[in-house]
Amino acid sequence: MFKIDMHIHSALGGDSIIEPEQVVQRAIEVGLDAVCVTEHHSYSLSQPFEEIMRETGFPIFRGMEYNAAEGHLLIFGVKAGRGNLPPRLPIQSALDWVHRSVGVAIPAHPYQVDMLGRSLGSEVLKLKGLVALETLNGSLSPEENKKASNAAGRLGIHGIGGSDAHGLHVLGRVYTLFPSPIRTEEELVSALKNGGYTPCWNDFY
Repeated sequence: MFKIDMHIHSALGGDSIIEPEQVVQRAIEVGLDAVCVTEHHSYSLSQPFEEIMRETGFPIFRGMEYNAAEGHLLIFGVKAGRGNLPPRLPIQSALDWVHRSVGVAIPAHPYQVDMLGRSLGSEVLKLKGLVALETLNGSLSPEENKKASNAAGRLGIHGIGGSDAHGLHVLGRVYTLFPSPIRTEEELVSALKNGGYTPCWNDFY
């Protein structure tokens, strides 16, 4: 079994207090086998983690959190940025672009209500081509996570778990349990498409 926190942010993205050098130590402390760094709007911002992974041997997968017009997507397997994926596209258009690029796009915290009272909400049920939803977000309320889990059930797709950590005290609070080790971003994309994984709370907390 292989535990991955699928959704963390670092200081490289400008909205987290987690320094890149702190990620591996904390991940090991809380019993993770890997993490996904998903900085907002950019794949390239997480480039320094390549050197950290080489130095430590700890698997760090790079993705991004994309702001679509209606909500956020966690994108894996595509080296996307503002140049080829403009901000705030309609969410279905962004999903289609990622799929054409042979990546995976997963709606993040679909039932989280933002400061303006907006939420993707039940519109997630209308999206086509989904392989998973983030159904366990370590920074959300039980009610918001339950709604996401129910939506995944209605869609007949899997759920993932990610802490959405912007501070070390949250990193690894939840994770996704995969049946086999994953060593590359290509293997991660394949595993997400193939299913068999489960979102879990971390007993460490």
